[in-house]
Amino acid sequence: YQKGVHLITEIIPWLMTDTGNGVNGRVQILLMGKGDSNSEDQLRIAEGCYRGRVCSFVGFKAELEHKMMAACDLLLMPSQYEPCGLPQMYAQQYATLPVVHETGGLKDSVRGLFDEAHSAKSATGFLFSGFNSNKFMERLYQALDIFHNKKALFKQLQENAIKSDYYWPQAMDEYERQIDLTLEEPPTCG
Repeated sequence: YQKGVHLITEIIPWLMTDTGNGVNGRVQILLMGKGDSNSEDQLRIAEGCYRGRVCSFVGFKAELEHKMMAACDLLLMPSQYEPCGLPQMYAQQYATLPVVHETGGLKDSVRGLFDEAHSAKSATGFLFSGFNSNKFMERLYQALDIFHNKKALFKQLQENAIKSDYYWPQAMDEYERQIDLTLEEPPTCG
């Protein structure tokens, strides 16, 4: 439940069905992971229903994870909570844009596209708040619409993502800067 696999399995029929909007029905899904048997069964069912368009690997192999990320356009990571998370950072280095739940390390490492006019130059992916399939679908629809219908914007986001810098000394410098700012502020009394 924590990784949000149930959100992905709930929306697979919606993703796979062409409703004439130029977005739905135009996807392929690769899934990898190991978890509860119910989720694994749901992935196998989806694989059977959408043969050749939904493929899953039950288990984990780091080399395969990186190959999958490098081959994909979007990474779906709808974790309910994620203290840090590395896949969303790896994905950005491959120009694979993350679609993530706005929580913990996910919101810290993915700059969301909320307003195309103002955040296109800095956004590196898509964040959704509210841990439910409707909120996830809204943001995923936006990502797919941009992928299919706004190629220049999608390319800009990919370029932003590739330029993301998760080098630890730089992160530590920012952390120290924030501590200094906090310590410089006068104390407040309530």
